[in-house]
Amino acid sequence: MDIVHEQQIVADGVWKPPYFDRVKLLDMVTRILPSALFLLVVLAKLNEQYAFIITSQAPGNGPVSWKFLADVVSRSSTILFLGLVSILFLIRLEPIKKAKGILPRVMAIAGTFFVALLTFFPRANLSMTPTVIAGLLSLVGTGISVFVLAHLGRSFSIMAEARRLVTTGPYRILRHPLYIFEAVASFGVLLQFFSVYTVVIFLAFCFVQFQRMKNEEAVLEMAFPEYQAYKSKTARLIPGIY
Repeated sequence: MDIVHEQQIVADGVWKPPYFDRVKLLDMVTRILPSALFLLVVLAKLNEQYAFIITSQAPGNGPVSWKFLADVVSRSSTILFLGLVSILFLIRLEPIKKAKGILPRVMAIAGTFFVALLTFFPRANLSMTPTVIAGLLSLVGTGISVFVLAHLGRSFSIMAEARRLVTTGPYRILRHPLYIFEAVASFGVLLQFFSVYTVVIFLAFCFVQFQRMKNEEAVLEMAFPEYQAYKSKTARLIPGIY
């Protein structure tokens, strides 16, 4: 029986085992850490959901209302979306092209977490109609975002990276369907926490998302020669308008 001894290699003056691969290690870290972060958020949201249901169903609160059911469905859609993001971080394809520089990365991270800042402000004192509209926008936007994200699958990325060109399903009509429906859901959140400060945050969020779209399209054009033809046949966000 042959005995294979572990050999060592020298890289940049540092002794390292042959199985050391900086790229693979970085890829593993950038999968596990974000996935764990989103999983923690999911667990926190599940705890909030449980507390909300228990509190709402406490004796003396009256029968179940449509607003309560809409809130539960909307919160559940958000939990499903975040859970799907956590899973896709682990199973996504390796990128074949990435945006260069720090700015695209900053924009990607800011765009991902900007809307969460809205929830740190006091809730607006809305009448029934605006409350229902806000809830419906959040519900519809998040629900469709879950569908789009599931269709995007292993091509999902927060950073401006190219993995696989998806041109089917909602991407047959729009180049960025996830962004437009995230914006719809975010506008619903804005209405619930409406103030001058939250409007400024929402406008900043829209600006950052616009920059993210440009960064992603630039990377996809470099990675896929057929992207230019796809781009000429599709709208960025709204068919026939933009």
